[in-house]
This record gives sequence, structure tokens and C-alpha cells, in this order.
Amino acid sequence: MKNIDNLFVYGTLQKGKQHENILENINGTWKRGYVNGKLYNISSGPDYGYPGLKLDPKGSKIYGLIFQSKDLQSNLKKIDKFEGDNYKRVTSEICLKNGAKVKSYLYVIK
Repeated sequence: MKNIDNLFVYGTLQKGKQHENILENINGTWKRGYVNGKLYNISSGPDYGYPGLKLDPKGSKIYGLIFQSKDLQSNLKKIDKFEGDNYKRVTSEICLKNGAKVKSYLYVIK
């Protein structure tokens, strides 16, 4: 099976968000994209909790960023650990603005 070099982020791992440091030292590029689903606010705290996604083909467009990196595979354990027990990593097709789709990892609510 071919390695996936893409990670779709829709919350705090995006550039400019509070946990961008998790990905900032990994060489890569960013593209905009979206999946269909529903966002939930899980937990609470000083940042009012964190977004959690459930994929649903009939759901709303959930916009985010696709991080593309040849070094992603060697960093997945670190990202999995950061995401913790509330999320699981899955693969899905992410839609790009031009209508193309790209296979990507993303984290959804368990």
C-alpha cells in the first residue's frame, strides 16, 4: 500500500492556530480543502474546547488545510500522541477547490 503524504487539519493544528507548532518543524506545503461531515465541540477549557469531526457525505462542508509532506509518515506517532484518546486517525478523500480529490489522513472523534 502506498504511503499517504497528506494530513487534513480543521482545528488547532492549522497554520496560525494554537498548536501549529506540532507541524511547523516538518517540511511540507499547505493547500485548502474540505470534507463533508459535522463538527462537534469536545471538552472545554481556556480555549473553549476543541473541534471534533464526524465524517458524513450528507453533512456540511468542513473547511481546513491539507499539509503535504514526504516526512509525514515518520511523524505520525508524534501527531497521534498529541491528538490523544478522543480521536482516531482515518483516511478520506479531501476535496480541493478545483474539484480534484486527494487521499489524506485526518483525525475524527472516536
